[in-house]
Amino acid sequence: MPDAVAECLFEMLLTEAVKLDFPGEGPIIGPSGETASSRPELHGYEVGYRFVERIAQARALAADHLEAIKFICKDVWNEIFGKQIDKLQTNHRGVFVLKDYTFRWLARVSSDDAEAMKRVTANILQFPCGVLRGALANLGIVATVTAEYGTLPSCSFSIRIQGNDARFDKA
Repeated sequence: MPDAVAECLFEMLLTEAVKLDFPGEGPIIGPSGETASSRPELHGYEVGYRFVERIAQARALAADHLEAIKFICKDVWNEIFGKQIDKLQTNHRGVFVLKDYTFRWLARVSSDDAEAMKRVTANILQFPCGVLRGALANLGIVATVTAEYGTLPSCSFSIRIQGNDARFDKA
């Protein structure tokens, strides 16, 4: 029961944070110098960074990008959403697509106004994009994360790895 209450409160907090975020405010610089396109993404980045720091303490870190993404899909997603990601696709050149067919935070999104629903859904998805980017940053991977959605509550997250370092060449 406490987990259900905590999840409900988090969803309400996320909804209010999305309402407060003003589109078009430009890039936002966080306290550590990271850049985000919105406040929810910046907050997500900080949460993802700290979250991975906490759950990865007793584990060996991933040796390459694919292993890091698998860690995100299995361990991180399970800790946050209580399930693993539904599907992982990659082109083995630094682009990964994570698909969640029942993304919990989009389950209650509805509106008679299609434009309002698109805007709210896009704003909600900025936070998990930040979480993924922050989690990867803690693992030493700089990435761009974008989200797309189709039939709610289904969505996908595209992760594009930046740069070309020695770990990437092994993948």
